[in-house]
Amino acid sequence: SDLHRRVLNYSFLALVGIGGYHSVGTMFSSLEPPKKARLDAATFVALDALPLNEPAFFTWQKKPICILKQEATAAYEPKRDVKIGEYIYTIMIGICTHLGCVPKYSASTKEFICPCHSGVFDEKGHPLRGPVTKSLVTPPFKVQNDYLVIGEAGEEYLHMAKKA
Repeated sequence: SDLHRRVLNYSFLALVGIGGYHSVGTMFSSLEPPKKARLDAATFVALDALPLNEPAFFTWQKKPICILKQEATAAYEPKRDVKIGEYIYTIMIGICTHLGCVPKYSASTKEFICPCHSGVFDEKGHPLRGPVTKSLVTPPFKVQNDYLVIGEAGEEYLHMAKKA
């Protein structure tokens, strides 16, 4: 019976060990974000699909994103713009820095006009008139091959953030 008791104890320990291993594995896998959340974390924008000299609009984490692509001869601001190849890109979150409304773009004046308090931003996101005092925010981004990946901070974004 000593042998019988030892076999029973080892069997019980093995069962507890397997259960513990499975429980810890399940706990750690539940800490990972679901696949859909990982996919929603970034927005991929093909650089060659962007129109020249007019803003293009996208969504990242339910926020409006505006990207302005201009030729390299346009005014370059190291704090706001990134040079990729022969173009300059301005990337902005289209949410007013005053109260969080979504400004509308006016193609005729090349300005973003906030419908809440008539704040006006230029096409690079700088405040011009109204109650706004801060530029539109640049989201984290990285350049990956021929794409802008909005939502991941790459070296271009970190370099730009140092200058700000």
